[in-house]
Amino acid sequence: MDRIESYKVVCSGGLNSNENHLDLAENAAGSATRLINYEPSLFGGYRRIEGYDYYDSDYQEVGSSSTAEGKILGLALYRNEVLGNPYAIAARKDVSTNTYSFWKHTPLIGWAKINTGFTHATVNGLRSINKIRHAQFNFGAGSMIIFVDGVNPATVFDGTNWKQILPSNAGGSSTPGGANAFNAPSIVDVFENHVFIGGDNAHKSTIAHSAPLDPYTWTTAAESHREDVGFNVVQFKPFRDNLFVFGQNSIKKYAADTNSGATDSFKSEQVTANVGCIARDSVQELGGDLVFLAPDGLRPVAGTSRIGDVELQSISKPIQGRLLDIIQNEDLDTLNSVVVRAKSQVRFFVGGATDEGIGILGGLTFKDGSISWEFSELLGIKPSCTTSEYIGAVEYVLHGGHDGKVYQQEIGNSFAGSDIVSIYSTPYFDFGDTEIRKVIHKINTFIRAEGPFTMNLTIQYDWSDPNTSTPSDYTQSSTGAPVVYGGRQIKYGGTNVTYGGSSKPVMLTDIQGSGYAAQATFVSSGQFNSYSIQGLVFEYAKSGRR
Repeated sequence: MDRIESYKVVCSGGLNSNENHLDLAENAAGSATRLINYEPSLFGGYRRIEGYDYYDSDYQEVGSSSTAEGKILGLALYRNEVLGNPYAIAARKDVSTNTYSFWKHTPLIGWAKINTGFTHATVNGLRSINKIRHAQFNFGAGSMIIFVDGVNPATVFDGTNWKQILPSNAGGSSTPGGANAFNAPSIVDVFENHVFIGGDNAHKSTIAHSAPLDPYTWTTAAESHREDVGFNVVQFKPFRDNLFVFGQNSIKKYAADTNSGATDSFKSEQVTANVGCIARDSVQELGGDLVFLAPDGLRPVAGTSRIGDVELQSISKPIQGRLLDIIQNEDLDTLNSVVVRAKSQVRFFVGGATDEGIGILGGLTFKDGSISWEFSELLGIKPSCTTSEYIGAVEYVLHGGHDGKVYQQEIGNSFAGSDIVSIYSTPYFDFGDTEIRKVIHKINTFIRAEGPFTMNLTIQYDWSDPNTSTPSDYTQSSTGAPVVYGGRQIKYGGTNVTYGGSSKPVMLTDIQGSGYAAQATFVSSGQFNSYSIQGLVFEYAKSGRR
């Protein structure tokens, strides 16, 4: 009788696309060589992501075929403490014109066009709107939101009134603007009680800020200023006590000059002249880091233990090959990103209306006493714009579609009615010796099911050698999630609950075939609850040395 041995794999580490199977099997057995539509599980392992559905299933489209056309250009969740409940604001091109309109969503009523009192153009000469960006703030007079689009002047909404910030105006709430404003800014944020704008095509290397605590005044006399940063500005974002300004090959940071005694004084410092940001909408803050897409992958801006120092290191080495493929072959102007704060995740999406919808998911995990990143790929989500906000204790993750509809992520078991495809492939395991043939008898898959689901298991041998035969696919199923009395994850009497189920279910699969190394691939496609793959155990017998 053969001596049966076992080989345990704990799923952790996320996607590693370097495909050095010898190294992975030895040092990162729990990582994945393919990981599509999975996320780090709160219970360990890899969890298939949740779906997305219409933000309002009764009123899916912003406008109608007779009033609006094209993709959602901009999307925001506007909060106003005075006026009550937050609501979504979307922007979409007006039908058969070169203008766009803002639309307000009201539950049970749907989308209603907002009369701002002025026209918003979608084109200006050779420039056309790709995306509308926004920032929210409260300088003491209630919540406000400012929109920029790269074609029109910045627009401020205070919950009641819409006002454009015009360089030709004198400043103040009655004539908002001033000489330091731009005609067509495309980026905006708030830092140290000032509104900052930039990205104007006529002033590519210049940023400007408003008067202190006053989004309507942009005059030097009121302590508003313009600043030439010395390179074309791609993006800027506040992080801790600094405003980081990104170019394609440079980064500067601005901080309040407390020694000057003036409320409008900012001092600048060069961070680097060798690294920059190549995708404007890749810059996001997550877990105390400001993350951006550089030419060689994702990098954070993080303070080190040395006061005043800044650390710029790549965090995406495990997926370097996949990221470089996206950088070289995709239009980064189509890139959208969104933070899922409740899961410590950032999601990046690229592609247009006719693309398949690819992306990268990065999540923070706690491992070996420290915080680390795990990555996976996304497939099938095609946003034209994204936003996420907390409303009370609930986080809303929204994206606008190229079809003119608004969707909410992190809900449902499908992609708005389409199946969710997920793939997880292990490295090739040689079980400690590449020269001994192993007969695989069984694979025990440790899962955490949140409802009934079915997935296929494929076994490949000998590093995909075409001369090595492989068995047919195996099908694995779970009937549902176990009952956990007193728990918060599964309710008593809930849908898809299995009474008497094991709290740690294991899928047992008898396997055929042999080889010097073996790889397992799990594929699911359907509309069912999420599940987690937490680990595997291979049972095998050694057959002989070659």
